[in-house]
Amino acid sequence: MREVAGTIVTEDDEDCQMGKVRNALMAYLVELDVDECGCLDGDESAFPLTADQHDWNTPYPRVERAVEFEWEAGEGDGRPDVFWYPQILDWVCDERAYRVLQRVAGADIHTLAEGVLDGEPVFVVQAPHVLDVVDREASLIDTYPTYEALRFPAFRRSAADALAARVFRVPGGITMVFVGERVKQALDEAGVKGITYVPVDWGDG
Repeated sequence: MREVAGTIVTEDDEDCQMGKVRNALMAYLVELDVDECGCLDGDESAFPLTADQHDWNTPYPRVERAVEFEWEAGEGDGRPDVFWYPQILDWVCDERAYRVLQRVAGADIHTLAEGVLDGEPVFVVQAPHVLDVVDREASLIDTYPTYEALRFPAFRRSAADALAARVFRVPGGITMVFVGERVKQALDEAGVKGITYVPVDWGDG
């Protein structure tokens, strides 16, 4: 128990407030809206592996030469900052989006190639870190005779603080990339376009 601005605050009050803060820290599945934002075309020969030849839970081999890209526009107005390129599972970022990711979650970003789009630098990035934060009881998991497939996860509530500034994958979700609340906030504040966010529920773990 302590006094704050003339008010007695108990440990239960503090625990409640911490719980509210933790609950406010959401995590999100990141999706790229190809219909709205279009995609990139580029020299596939620069990439040693196709998307289905790499496991994406380990760093993709570094591409040593710059890749020339062309943007195929989607139905929306204006060019995005984060692009889909079918040769990889993750993203191609313009300099604005890339700098934000490096600043907020640089340890989670593997830069596998650099390139040029309309004379401006772009960066091909991967999020190879796999975090064991899935709450299985609260997740949607399809069960088959010989394997399971994660349809959509829920995360353990106890991991909320640790995920806030992370870009990551989860076991069983090779095609899914997630970001924490602080990463989303930083991208939004920088005006980064091309990403949509699907909130992930917290389980009780």
